[in-house]
Amino acid sequence: MNDKIDQFIKDNRAAFDDKEPSEKLWARIDKNLKGSTSFQWLWKVAAVVFFCTSLGLFFNQRTDKMELMAQKEKVATDFKDVESFYFQMISQRKDLIYTYKNPDENLDVAFEQDLQKLDAMYEVLKEELKANPSKKVVDALILNLLVRIDVLNEKIDELDHAGEKSEKDKEVAIDDANV
Repeated sequence: MNDKIDQFIKDNRAAFDDKEPSEKLWARIDKNLKGSTSFQWLWKVAAVVFFCTSLGLFFNQRTDKMELMAQKEKVATDFKDVESFYFQMISQRKDLIYTYKNPDENLDVAFEQDLQKLDAMYEVLKEELKANPSKKVVDALILNLLVRIDVLNEKIDELDHAGEKSEKDKEVAIDDANV
């Protein structure tokens, strides 16, 4: 089909080349062009408004991102102070527990597993804090630290009571020996 059209154009090219549009057609085209220039200012204003709006949104988005980054950095910095405080408390309690125990004795397996589980959960939460710093994650981390301190305090109480019991047993044994 295209070959027939191409062939027709080639055969009749000379007949098309000498034809020009009429003056009436040129006058209508000219009138339409002049009429469209009356709305060109409207298009220019619309383009400027669009450009300014786009620029405003771009800078607003950048400002929001910068504020979010600053807020995340503040959350992380504030948490580091809290974390340092709680780690110090945990370290003190662990040291106290290890001073109670003889080097030959092993700590309770369940106690060790509880601490390991809390450590693992803490590491997961710490990664989440890096990826998505938020108050909820910080609260969960602090709760984890508080639970660790509670577990350590319970172990210290248990060791205190065991120490008191063994001291009473020694006193009873000494009293029995003296009688």
